[in-house]
Amino acid sequence: MSNNNPYNPYYGYPYYGGQQQPAAEPTYKKQNTKTHFVMGVAAGAAVAYLLTNKKFQQGVAATGEKAWSAVRGEVEELKERLEDTQAELEYYRNLHKGEE
Repeated sequence: MSNNNPYNPYYGYPYYGGQQQPAAEPTYKKQNTKTHFVMGVAAGAAVAYLLTNKKFQQGVAATGEKAWSAVRGEVEELKERLEDTQAELEYYRNLHKGEE
């Protein structure tokens, strides 16, 4: 097997001709950590501001209430349709009982 091909054709994992490949430094260590720290602090501050803002809290609560109300309404509608279908099935079963 040639050393130019890094993959072992029989097993699908890297093959380095019996030599251990040196461990590469993870990419997150190569990136600019100060920039990531500042972005994290800014994102945290924005989230903290939104969570402590009364108007935002009221908006989220109102939206959640509307969504929950819609879900409950749809579940009730589904229950009614299921009951109607069961009643129709029972009707057709009773309709053909006399023919047996």
